[in-house]
Amino acid sequence: MSVLEKRKLTYKDINRLPEGSYEIIDGDIVEMAPTGFEHGEIELDIGYFLRKKLKDKGYVSSGEVGILISRDPLRIRGADIVYISKERLKEKPKGILEIPPDLIIEIISPNNTVSEMEEKIEDYFKIGVPRVILIDPQTQKVYLYQNGKKSINLYTFDEELEFIDGLKAKVKDIIE
Repeated sequence: MSVLEKRKLTYKDINRLPEGSYEIIDGDIVEMAPTGFEHGEIELDIGYFLRKKLKDKGYVSSGEVGILISRDPLRIRGADIVYISKERLKEKPKGILEIPPDLIIEIISPNNTVSEMEEKIEDYFKIGVPRVILIDPQTQKVYLYQNGKKSINLYTFDEELEFIDGLKAKVKDIIE
């Protein structure tokens, strides 16, 4: 275990964080359980779909992309898939994202709790992320959250939804 893992992390540590799958919540490392094969496959399929459709408009990344929520206390979330437009960021980002993405997609794993996901969405909205999509493979439902709106739009995998910027598709067509 490194020295960084034994004390509260601060923003000064952001460029020398230890390897691993975790988030940082109020300076503490919170380990994340490995995802399953289905989760990874859906993440890959949706990430590829977005990259193919939006590559001229922005940047897409997947795989627990670090997003800075707050500097003090240090809070970094790991998102499954992010999209950030070239209008907001001219050059491809490196490292932890310090500006909010235009879109975050989370795939719900069996070990995720409702309160965990709600807390994550609240964090994303606090920093100005306009749109968060939750995909639940078990129920084949998709939840669209929009910052500033109290209602949540619910879709099935068979229904078309707008991911962003007029890009519409059915989840079942992307992942099958």
